[in-house]
Amino acid sequence: MTAEMNLAYRILDDQLVDVEGRRCGRVDDLLLEGEPGEPLVLEAILSGSGVWHRRLPGWLQRPARYLFGSGVIGKDIIQVPWTQVDGFDDVVHLRAKAPELGLGQGDDRDAALFRRIPGA
Repeated sequence: MTAEMNLAYRILDDQLVDVEGRRCGRVDDLLLEGEPGEPLVLEAILSGSGVWHRRLPGWLQRPARYLFGSGVIGKDIIQVPWTQVDGFDDVVHLRAKAPELGLGQGDDRDAALFRRIPGA
């Protein structure tokens, strides 16, 4: 018996958790590489505000890109190499700290704002 899994269905939208247990984003898309007729290789997880709008119907992509991010890798798309994935169960476990992978930047930025709110 061979165990097969559709990885895209299995981990898309799963929470990313760094080596310290910090929740630092979601799996928004997967980066696959390969030539026609050759096997595909999973290169990276894509995460960030610039990714998810690509899964919307065509007529909604432009307004979503305007509102939520341009879709530029390094700006609002974080590329996490698949080699940094330690495993997955109900979340995707990463081998490094979130800042080392470029994740959690929005949380860090917004934390200063929320600290000022009484009772937050």
